[in-house]
Amino acid sequence: MIAKTIQGIAKAPFIQNLKEKNKGKIFIYPNLNGLGLGFFLILCFLIAVFYENNFGLLLSIIIFFVFFISIFVSHQNINHLTFSTPDKYFIEATKDEGIDIQIINEVSEKKINLDLVYKDFTLTNVNFVKKSQTLRLREQYFERGSYPISRIILKSIYPFGIIRTKRYFDSKSKIVVFPKKVQPNHNLLNEFNINLRGHVNDEFEGIEDYKNGDSFSKIAWKKSIVKNKKYIKKFEEPKKENKLILNLDNYPEIPFEDLLSYASFIIDYYYKNKIELTFKHRDSEFYLNQNTNSLNQILSYLADVQN
Repeated sequence: MIAKTIQGIAKAPFIQNLKEKNKGKIFIYPNLNGLGLGFFLILCFLIAVFYENNFGLLLSIIIFFVFFISIFVSHQNINHLTFSTPDKYFIEATKDEGIDIQIINEVSEKKINLDLVYKDFTLTNVNFVKKSQTLRLREQYFERGSYPISRIILKSIYPFGIIRTKRYFDSKSKIVVFPKKVQPNHNLLNEFNINLRGHVNDEFEGIEDYKNGDSFSKIAWKKSIVKNKKYIKKFEEPKKENKLILNLDNYPEIPFEDLLSYASFIIDYYYKNKIELTFKHRDSEFYLNQNTNSLNQILSYLADVQN
């Protein structure tokens, strides 16, 4: 009950508006070293006032300017940085993969000694000396689905280590985790003419003379040794249907999650080998070709589809 109440408050309009307002803000506050130096500043100022000590007054002025310069430099060091991300990242379930985040420096000033925090991972002392720089962050999910990109935090205690500067970046991009690719059984491999080991699914046609450029894996060694001349085995690929269709509804005997993993394997094989394929499930139909968008549409469907 309490958890639901807290979630309801978090989703309240005024909380969401507050988040939107804070998204582009820079937060500046002293760290422990800064607090210690701040108390010392107050002490020096009190000594200067009550004891009319010019050295204490001079020291407090110097420390005050150290704070002022630190706040100004820290703000400039983390300001004018923006993130650019694609709408979707596609990664395979259980696989440790990287997602590329492009950071754009909108001014000519260098941004140095920044810490980038993403989930539990921290990149320390990152320097942005170019207009655009790409950082790779690691992601791993064990369940298929669509996930939001976690908040990215930029932090800095530059230049004197007494002022902490922090800025939050929230992306609307999504991470699409498609099913892990699992090699199907032999029947499915044959049904979709998937050849994984040379000429397993090809038909042996005969032997012919070796020509320059022929693969050594095709050499008929016994005949070549007997005739003292190189011969190769000739194979003929089985004729493929003009319209290959992968319809998940045709395999009710296969557990659904296993079927999705097999489909992921088949689709990846067809895309890499530039073979066109029609993918169907229930009322949904997709057409796979050499266009990356056609592949991404199918992977998005596999990521979120329910049995």
